[in-house]
Amino acid sequence: MKLDPVSVHRRITELLDQRRQFVLATIVETKGSCPQKPGAKILIHPDGSFEFTIGGGTFEAEVIRDGQALLASGVEQNREYKLTKQDIGMYCQGLVKVFFEKYAPAARILIFGGGHVGQAIARVAAATHLFSTTVVDDREEYAKKTRHPEADQTILTDRTFTVGIPPVDSETYVLILTRCHATDKLLVHKYVDSPAAYIGLIGSEAKVRQFARELEEEGISAARFERIHAPIGIPIGGKNPAEIAVSILAQVIQVKNAKNVSDESRQYRIMS
Repeated sequence: MKLDPVSVHRRITELLDQRRQFVLATIVETKGSCPQKPGAKILIHPDGSFEFTIGGGTFEAEVIRDGQALLASGVEQNREYKLTKQDIGMYCQGLVKVFFEKYAPAARILIFGGGHVGQAIARVAAATHLFSTTVVDDREEYAKKTRHPEADQTILTDRTFTVGIPPVDSETYVLILTRCHATDKLLVHKYVDSPAAYIGLIGSEAKVRQFARELEEEGISAARFERIHAPIGIPIGGKNPAEIAVSILAQVIQVKNAKNVSDESRQYRIMS
């Protein structure tokens, strides 16, 4: 790829559209002899692969390693690199400052079940501006955009909830709210070991206890089932769809914020 701002920013957009995580490292200042000028950029992926270049050699390799470490912490930072033989085995005798930025897909709520509660969640979630929302149902009338005008996407799937379903990643919050006990169970099997940030299952305490027993017989241990928030939501009282939606979103936001605090705390420990 040609190393110019248009190419870099176009590629950033493509990667975000694919819900990929990566780090953008930019040279912001140089002193002395350096392999690239300020403004040079490199995109660093979790596996250490990269796109574009900031000069190659041991300097670039060290930047790539630091970029991979940043993907775990998520905290933007500046770093200085001395291009000397003593520091990184280079003879340039220069100094380079690099700014690291982490890019990640937006938080997304994946709602399985387009009934009254699913409708209410899509409506309330849109008002928070914290998530994109996708509603999935196997019934045409419940997967229509006209039923969920505030949702970013509606998907009409098949009875096994397989067709058209987007991949679940670490920024996906899965809400299982279907009309059918068997379908709810199918979705638990499908997502219990997924990288989803959150999985919630609607139902009464009695339903959840029965689910746990049945799923254990089907190979999902109690320890694995514990990652499911069931019954879904924070107990705030009230049984109408709007109240249930608020209780569910409150729990989802709580999990999202706890995840971010954990990342920040880990970065503080590393830097200390």
